[in-house]
Amino acid sequence: MSSHKNELYYCEICGAEIEVKKGGDGTLKCCDQAMEIKQP
Repeated sequence: MSSHKNELYYCEICGAEIEVKKGGDGTLKCCDQAMEIKQP
C-alpha cells in the first residue's frame, strides 16, 4: 500500500490519527495492525 500527501489515517484500537506529509510505499502501523484511511 502507498500513502499520499495530505491523507489522514487512524488507528481503530487507540484512536491515534496521522496526516501524511510526504507520501511513499509501505504500510502505516499502530498497535501492531495497519492503520485505516480516514474518509472526510
